[in-house]
Amino acid sequence: MQTRILTWTFSLKLILWIGAFHSLVMAQDLREDGFRHLAPQSMMAEDEHSEWKAEDVIAGKYDEFFKPVTEPIPNINFTTSTYWMKASFTHEGPSAIYYLECARPITNEVRYYELSEAGEIQRVLTSGDEIAFSERPINHRNILFLLEAEPGEQKQFLVAMRSDGEVINAVLKLWTLEGLSSFTQRENLFLGIYYGLLIFVLVIFGFFTVALKHRIYTYYVSYIFSLLLMQASLDGTAFQNLWPGFPWMANHSVLVFSSISVLLMMIYAAAFLKIQQLPKLYGRIYYFLGSIVALCVLTSMFSGFLYEWTFIVINSTSFFVLLTIIAGIFIKASSGQKVNRFFAIAFVCVLSSGLLFISGNLGLFFNEFLTTNAIKIGSAAEVVFLSLAMAGQYQSVQREKEEAQQEAYHHLETLNSVTQNQNVRLEQQVEERTAEIQEKRKLLEQQNKEIIDSITYAKRIQAAILPSNDFFHSTLDDAFVFYLPKDIVAGDFYWIKRVGERVLFAAADCTGHGVPGAMVSVICNSALNRAVREFGLTEPAAILDMTASLVEEAFQQSDHDVKDGMDISLGSVGPLIKSVSPSGAAGGEAETEHRELHWAGANNPLWIVTERNIPELSENMIEANGQRLYEVKADKQPIGQYANRKAYRHHQLRLAKGDVVYLFSDGFPDQFGGEKGKKYKSRPFKHFLLSIQDQSMRTQRETLEQEFKTWQGALEQVDDVCVIGVRI
Repeated sequence: MQTRILTWTFSLKLILWIGAFHSLVMAQDLREDGFRHLAPQSMMAEDEHSEWKAEDVIAGKYDEFFKPVTEPIPNINFTTSTYWMKASFTHEGPSAIYYLECARPITNEVRYYELSEAGEIQRVLTSGDEIAFSERPINHRNILFLLEAEPGEQKQFLVAMRSDGEVINAVLKLWTLEGLSSFTQRENLFLGIYYGLLIFVLVIFGFFTVALKHRIYTYYVSYIFSLLLMQASLDGTAFQNLWPGFPWMANHSVLVFSSISVLLMMIYAAAFLKIQQLPKLYGRIYYFLGSIVALCVLTSMFSGFLYEWTFIVINSTSFFVLLTIIAGIFIKASSGQKVNRFFAIAFVCVLSSGLLFISGNLGLFFNEFLTTNAIKIGSAAEVVFLSLAMAGQYQSVQREKEEAQQEAYHHLETLNSVTQNQNVRLEQQVEERTAEIQEKRKLLEQQNKEIIDSITYAKRIQAAILPSNDFFHSTLDDAFVFYLPKDIVAGDFYWIKRVGERVLFAAADCTGHGVPGAMVSVICNSALNRAVREFGLTEPAAILDMTASLVEEAFQQSDHDVKDGMDISLGSVGPLIKSVSPSGAAGGEAETEHRELHWAGANNPLWIVTERNIPELSENMIEANGQRLYEVKADKQPIGQYANRKAYRHHQLRLAKGDVVYLFSDGFPDQFGGEKGKKYKSRPFKHFLLSIQDQSMRTQRETLEQEFKTWQGALEQVDDVCVIGVRI
């Protein structure tokens, strides 16, 4: 019943459409009073390279190339040349205003030169789809120019038309105001019926697509939508209403949507014909043509040589595609398979309209309306008959669903039977596997316990190489260390040694974290101790040079290419030195206290917080709350294997009493957290350290830990953390 209703609905639409079409065709005789063709009394010439100038054409430089025009609307095949037309007419009667229609709406550029009686250029106007729609002389989808004529005046003009590879129709119509207005009304009625038909089909079958969720309806709706955009682009209505400020789209839309519509038509037809049931040779030919069309979709996006050839390729290929689809219908029918007659009629209509269009362009007959609208008429008939076919397809889809449901039910029954037979065996296998899993779980738990115990013992070993809190604070009395491993063992470590009256201290970050990082940290810690104890070095730069050599030597003993190593910030602070300096404007002398800090760094910097001005470090300084934080840059080379290694630079700084120095790994600034889950970063870390300078060093450690935990929140710790602060 639903299928019959749909069939009658579409049949009624077809009858209404044919009636409207007949009225428009019959109205052609009435249009003769509103315009006249000027082409048959004009001359035309081809400017193959688009090099001619209007002044030279007027002067007669190219007269030998101009030929008389004999057709009302000359049709020029696919071309990139510029075609010039010389025309004139004598106005009889009172003063009047005319519209001159030139070329097709999709012509790239049309230039109109109005000449005086002496042959001089009086006015130049430009139109076409290479300029924004608002810049056209007259805001109409057709290319129009306004002419004013006085009684007895002879109007002379030149028209230059250029395309980027598309066909040029050398239209040259002179319209009266009333004639153009009347024709536009009838044409808008025709276009309204045509586009209304397409939109009606889109709405109806869009509902089918959503309700049935069958891909053939999706293919059909997509094809109709692309056909709608292609026809709107051909008519110029798309440029006028959809993308008036986008000339590139106006230029390419016809070719783009033509290629897409042919491709979608092939996809839809393949699904309707069930191409997999047809002979393999037919399928290969079909998919070969489809690949050419798909390539045309791609090349239609570009400009130049490929774009020009795409016009020819897509037009010729679409003709062969239609023949191939019709051939598929005959093959299917001849093999005894059922073919939907509406589907067959639809593609015969499209092919017939294409032949009608070609015949008109070749001059085999002349009917301007049929020649101009043949494709539109054929596509409208195609849509009507395809919609009737798709309405009948509803029953087929429902039948396929019922068959699929029955087949699924049969499979379900078979599956239930097999399942019942296997349940006993499965239960037995589950019991056996459960016992096996329990045994393996116990083994894994034991292995895991042994691994954790081993790592915990490794932590004790690593803790043994770290300075104790008592030793750290007795060696650096006003200092702190904030040390927070990511895992049980860490790749970061802190190091401190007293050598004579000087104290060496460092914050180190070895490659990785966890067990691998801990193993590297043991090697690097040992190398630091050897550099001091075995080689007697005390200057940080010399210690780093020796440590780098010892670490490379340790890893070179392996057969593997090991590139692990360490980043480190190493300082050496001497005893408190008293000195006498001028006390200021009041005269006299004052006694001051300071310490000498020697420092070197491998990738990790040194930060100094002071109230003093240190000119040599002013380039890397920030200031807040009366305090200044200076950064001493490290050498950009790690401890470990490194190409083009150079000696580490030695830095010697004079620190006043109350100055604070910070050494650290990258674990704190690299931690993710906060409201947006981003890195803490170095600059906020500097400002935070400046904000806590009124606190004691041990309180600073607690504040740092609280800040880190607050920033981290519920996120995982990403790396080991090591921060050392020392107040002079």
